[in-house]
Amino acid sequence: MRQLTEGKAAIHVPRQRVDRTAEAFYNPAMEYHRDITMSALRVFSRELGRGISVCDPLAGTGVRSVRMALEVPAIARITANDMSTKAFRIMKMNIEENGINAEVLNKNANELFLEHPRAFDFIDIDPFGSPVNYIHNAAYALKPKSVLAVTATDTGALCGSFPSTCFARYGIRNWKTDFYKETGARVLATSVMMQLARHDMAFEPLYAHANHYFRVIGHVRRSKSAVTKQAKSICFVSYCQKCLYRETGLKDKCPECGGGLKHMGPVWTGSMIDRGFAGKMLEDLRRSGYKNTKELWTALSEIDEPFYYDMHRMFKVLGKTPKKTNECIRGLEAAGFKASRTHFSGTGLKTNAPYRELIKRL
Repeated sequence: MRQLTEGKAAIHVPRQRVDRTAEAFYNPAMEYHRDITMSALRVFSRELGRGISVCDPLAGTGVRSVRMALEVPAIARITANDMSTKAFRIMKMNIEENGINAEVLNKNANELFLEHPRAFDFIDIDPFGSPVNYIHNAAYALKPKSVLAVTATDTGALCGSFPSTCFARYGIRNWKTDFYKETGARVLATSVMMQLARHDMAFEPLYAHANHYFRVIGHVRRSKSAVTKQAKSICFVSYCQKCLYRETGLKDKCPECGGGLKHMGPVWTGSMIDRGFAGKMLEDLRRSGYKNTKELWTALSEIDEPFYYDMHRMFKVLGKTPKKTNECIRGLEAAGFKASRTHFSGTGLKTNAPYRELIKRL
C-alpha cells in the first residue's frame, strides 16, 4: 500500500497495475475526470438548493467518495460500494481515516440500486469497461429529478474500431470516423437515453468529454413528453470514409465522390453540453483556484453542431497544403458561416457550412 493526496483527499491505494484483473485499483489518469465531477456536483447542489444524496456504486479505493464528502459542501448522504472484498476494506479505511460519515457497502451494484428505490440525487457509474449493465437498474435508484454520470473505458467499441462489439453492447451501429471521439461520447449518451426511456425518464446531457475514456453527465427527469421530444434527435447518420462527407439520414451513395456510405446509429445528434450549466462549472473551477480549464473553456466556445471534421484527415483527403485550424475558421466566418474548434479534438473543426462550402475554403 502507498499513500497519496488527490484534491482534498488523503488516501491509501494498492501497489497494483490498473487492469481488469485488479480487485482494487487507483487510476491517477482519472484525476481530471474526478475534478470535473466535483465541480458538476457543486453546481448541481447549488441549483437544487438543498442537501443531496449521492451514490458511488463502483467505488474502488473510495477516492471519489472521499473527495465528494470533503469538496462538495451540500452533500447530506453518501453511499459508497464495491463488490470486491479487497476494495471494500481499502475504501472503508480511507473513508474512516478522512473522518467521513458514509454508508459503506460490499455488494453487487445492481442489487444496491434495487434496494434503494428513488434514493439518490446523483449516481456515478464508473466501471472498468462498459457501463451498460448498470444503467437499467440505476434508473430505479434515481430520484425523479436527479443527475447521472456515466463513464466507459471500452474505447475500441465506442470509437468504431470494433463495430460488432459496439452493436452487441450498446445496440448502436458504429464505424471508425474522423470524429470518433465525439461519436464515442454520443453512442454512450444514446445508450443511456434509450435505457432510461424505458422508465419514462429523459437523460439530458450537461457535459461530455473524451480522453482514454468517454464520460457523460446528464440531468435525469421523469417525463414522457421529454422522452418523446428527445427521440426526434436520435437518428441515423450516413458517412463516407473516402471523402469524409456526412449527413443525417440514410443515404446509399455519397453525393460528393460517388462512393458508398457507412450507416451509423441510431445516435443522439442534439447538444452534448448544457451551456448554462457548463458555464457555472467553469466559474466554479476558477473560483476554486483550479488552473486546468482549457477543455471546458473550449467546450463553451464551440458551436452547437454535431460531428467535427478532423483537419489533418481533411487536408490529406483533399491533397491540399494544410492550414492552421484558426485560419480555416476565419475563412468560414468571413463567408457567413459559423465555425469553431471542439473540445473533443485538438485538430477538430466544427461548422454549419455544407460540405461543399467547407472544402472551397480550405
